[in-house]
Amino acid sequence: MFETKILPLADTELAYHLIEVPNSKTDSACLMLHGAGVAGELTYGPMLEYLNHWRWILIPDLNGMGSSFFHQQREAPLSIDQLSEEVAQLLAHLSWHEFDVIGYSLGGLVALHLNAELRRTQGVTHRLALMEPASLERECVDTLAEVRQRYRVASETIRETGDVELGIAHFMDGVAPNRRKHPVAEATTQSRLAHRPIGFSYALDAVTDWVERVSQNVSLRDEMLAQADQVFLLSGELSHDLLRAHYDELAKKREGWLHKSVTGCDHSLPFQKPRQIAKYLSQWFA
Repeated sequence: MFETKILPLADTELAYHLIEVPNSKTDSACLMLHGAGVAGELTYGPMLEYLNHWRWILIPDLNGMGSSFFHQQREAPLSIDQLSEEVAQLLAHLSWHEFDVIGYSLGGLVALHLNAELRRTQGVTHRLALMEPASLERECVDTLAEVRQRYRVASETIRETGDVELGIAHFMDGVAPNRRKHPVAEATTQSRLAHRPIGFSYALDAVTDWVERVSQNVSLRDEMLAQADQVFLLSGELSHDLLRAHYDELAKKREGWLHKSVTGCDHSLPFQKPRQIAKYLSQWFA
């Protein structure tokens, strides 16, 4: 278990783990951002024993997940702007300026948004490794907006009916339709996402709301991506063909971008093959 620290912000009690890696190869630092509904330690803990590139690793729990809450431990709607700003405040609190970023799913979108904001305000950009980042599931933003409506159904099912299991099933069918539905794996995913179901539902809505903005103004996504100079995209080989095709196109068009598809994985890739992914990350960041 990692020590959990709390940073009080205007609206949020932001939990985070700051880890020093013994015998690291460099003195550099890395920020790791998790996906919707699952805390940072649970997402990245199994991967850390195979990562020795960075001396310092920062793993916050995004608001609504893990040990981060609005004040009085309230659950409330979230936005990508808010999540990004809260991470930026944590970085300022720790005086972090030069670091790499790893983001998964929701955390991948927050990483891209945060990178764009830091470049705008501080003139710096960061190397990013993104595992199936939210909002890049499809190249066509109209198709993407249609896909995200499935997640709206999932979030509303959780909040309005209280049927957390059904809501999570809707989410899983949307995010990983080609997954191998092994009973143990399905139950494990259900258990992970059911820890804070209301926070999970609001996190899903945060991405869907952002995608709806992009569908009205595609330049929002284009401008955000343009601020990222070096990006390593990781996808699951079992994920949707259009997702992987979009990553291939991004890597082809953008210098400094690379796409790797991980065999035998779907959207849950950091939980399925942490050692393999750690190997790919170490090679790319070296």
